[in-house]
Amino acid sequence: MTLSTLKSLFLLTLKAPKAAGAQIISLNLPVQGLWLALSLVSVVTSLIFAALMQVAAVGEDQFSELMRQSPAHSAPLILALLQWGRAVLSVFVLCWVGRMMGGTGHLRDVLAVMTWLQAVTFVLMAGIVVLGMALPMLSSLMVLVMVVWWIWAVVSLLDVAHEFENMFKAAGVLIVSLLGVTVGLSIFFGLVSALFMGVS
Repeated sequence: MTLSTLKSLFLLTLKAPKAAGAQIISLNLPVQGLWLALSLVSVVTSLIFAALMQVAAVGEDQFSELMRQSPAHSAPLILALLQWGRAVLSVFVLCWVGRMMGGTGHLRDVLAVMTWLQAVTFVLMAGIVVLGMALPMLSSLMVLVMVVWWIWAVVSLLDVAHEFENMFKAAGVLIVSLLGVTVGLSIFFGLVSALFMGVS
């Protein structure tokens, strides 16, 4: 896949995520490569976010103190591990819930579209950070726009992956999956905390 193709697919994802999702699925990308890409993007995103928290915690004001108390500042590696766990768990839950609700998507399809969405979201977040430095007054608005777009994009991609042809069903998959991932992460976080407490 060339850089020009990636750029076109990126722009298509911003404008018409359903069409972009169909193209991603049609590529039949290898599962091992998709898992590796998902893991890489998740960990790198977490570490960059942690680095930004380190910079934000430099001062002595209340905001800086709040940043110093965040997991991104005090335990960036654990945060990266949790983000990786969240990404992997989300793929399985979105696939399972979608099939429970009548979808026909395979794990490969859900993995492909969610990996691509993760990569696109990473690029958008990086862009917002850069623009936010130049235009801090617009940063909050840009984040809000991105959140609204992300919800629309993930619902559209799930609709394609599970062949629902029904955005409401896809939205239901997202809502139920978010609840499932939250519970799963709570268990995962408890196991990780117990592991580190045992080591210390």
